[in-house]
Amino acid sequence: MNVHVTNLYNIGGTATLAQHGVMDVAKRLGYHEMGFSWYPFNIDNWTELSHRQDGIIAPLHFGDVVILQYPNWISLNYDGAFVDRVKAYHDTKLIIFLEDLQYLLFQSEPFILEWEIGILNHADVLILPSEKMYQFLLEHGLKSEIKIVYQTIWEMPGETCYRNHEPRRHMIFTGAFDRFPFLHDYHGKTRITLYTNDQPARENDESFVWVGGRSPKDLMGEISEGGFGLVWAEEQYFESYYSLNQPHKIGFCLASGIPVIIRKGSVHESFVRENGLGFVVDSLEEADEKVQSITDDEFRQLYQNVANIQQLLLQGAYTTRTLQEAVIAALEK
Repeated sequence: MNVHVTNLYNIGGTATLAQHGVMDVAKRLGYHEMGFSWYPFNIDNWTELSHRQDGIIAPLHFGDVVILQYPNWISLNYDGAFVDRVKAYHDTKLIIFLEDLQYLLFQSEPFILEWEIGILNHADVLILPSEKMYQFLLEHGLKSEIKIVYQTIWEMPGETCYRNHEPRRHMIFTGAFDRFPFLHDYHGKTRITLYTNDQPARENDESFVWVGGRSPKDLMGEISEGGFGLVWAEEQYFESYYSLNQPHKIGFCLASGIPVIIRKGSVHESFVRENGLGFVVDSLEEADEKVQSITDDEFRQLYQNVANIQQLLLQGAYTTRTLQEAVIAALEK
């Protein structure tokens, strides 16, 4: 029995970063890669899709386990066809690692959610980002008999950023300016430092500084110098997406060695509180006050708390546990 894990290429961005991180851990466990190469899928070209997927699943044997990192961002047609092919093999177990739900991310039409849940219902085991996501899916048609394993946090398997963290009183944010309206209006004593490629429609001032984009490796090295990683969204987007799903940036910041600021109700609220990894607040005004009032000694204690978790994240410890639990769940009666 072999375990195969899908992995996405040629698209870039957070999606690729997340999937490649999972694959790095999977390879350490002896799992085999099934590589997807992104391409502009044409709904009329089913012959090409068939040929592509024949090559991808060529190593698959009866009784194997397949972990599909969902979505693959090519198309829902592609995902659906792949799932059907895998399940056509006798006694093959399918684990779907739900890394994003396109219906929520893009605020799509309801039929998209129905389509996605139809794909998820083929799974023997689902890896989900939160209990709240599970309840949401159940309410919209997910089969209750599917086994569930919960992801703890996104990780960045790699080497430690060797930096002497300084008690820098600023909040670090990554994301497109136009996608997060709070970046337009924030005016606090604590500066928000924005990392993104496109220049925002706001001039730098005492509360806001845009410094451009960085590669993931360079960004980790730069933000590890000190500060707070801000994981934030406004009310509507938070309720419809951030409170259900796992933002990649929280694991990225902690793997870089810095504490985080998150909103109450976030998936990681208990994780941050129990491990002393930063602040859980109701508003950016509260975040501003806490950053301004923290002492240097308290800052250094936060860095020490983060350092313990950082080693786990860089080693891929949580993802290792998640993948192994999912495979066990798939094979046990």
